[in-house]
Amino acid sequence: MTHSMNGFLIIDKPSGMSSYDVIRKLKRIRPFTKIGYIGTLDRNATGILPVALNEGAKLIAFLEDGLKAYKASFLLGTTTDTLDIEGTVLTAVDTEEYDRTVLDEILQRFRGKITQQIPMYSAKRVKKKPLYKWARAGVAMETPQKDVEIFDITLLDYTHPYVNIEVTCSKGTYIRTLAHDFGNILGCGATLYTLKRTRHGEFFEEMCIDLEKINNDQDLLNSLVSLKNVLKSIKETVVEAPFEKYLKQGMPIPLPGNSKEWVHGEITKLLDTKEALIGIGMADTLSKTIKIKRLINN
Repeated sequence: MTHSMNGFLIIDKPSGMSSYDVIRKLKRIRPFTKIGYIGTLDRNATGILPVALNEGAKLIAFLEDGLKAYKASFLLGTTTDTLDIEGTVLTAVDTEEYDRTVLDEILQRFRGKITQQIPMYSAKRVKKKPLYKWARAGVAMETPQKDVEIFDITLLDYTHPYVNIEVTCSKGTYIRTLAHDFGNILGCGATLYTLKRTRHGEFFEEMCIDLEKINNDQDLLNSLVSLKNVLKSIKETVVEAPFEKYLKQGMPIPLPGNSKEWVHGEITKLLDTKEALIGIGMADTLSKTIKIKRLINN
């Protein structure tokens, strides 16, 4: 039974739970051979947390670079040590109401490729220890910077002192840092008040399931996105039965069709004749073969 439970659960993570708490809850329902999530959400954040079950874990590497979309609320006039509302308040000022056009103009400055300072309270490792452990120990240090990209940013609503935005961005973007930097430019400071992830690559809000509704094996099966139904944008290749055993032994198989239709290094989903996912392959146009990258055991 464990093996037929290969796939993904698109969990709507509740507030107040860490991403790992979600895994703990699912593990209490049944012991999985492998289980893991893609893209950590902070404890007070909600929304899409894709969880890979069993053989699904082998696809994580191909899914984690997906586009992310969030709805967030920034609280103006407050800054905290964690850059979100969970933290200790560092500054609090009463601010006048701003003109929406001013807020919008500042938001638009973040569009495109930007450099962010990684928050001190984050899991990023520096000198072999996560930054939050240094922070809790009271060690002050300059945190590393990272380059991210904001593809789209929109002001949804402004009810002083709350600014509600929607943002589409690259993997690894810190929305907490965005709130902090926005407050800095505005001059009054700001902190992240609420955060909901509404998209993770090919997984959308409407695919989400409430964690509370998963209590047994049947609930798991009903909610499961099968392996065949992930990596939708990737070319599919049906592998004839004789070639299947070559793949299972780690040997390459001939590139189907016209090799000009393939790009060297292109990834493809390998399906058996019954349309079950048997692996992820990579096209080698030089040898006109497909080499196995990940073998899936159904």
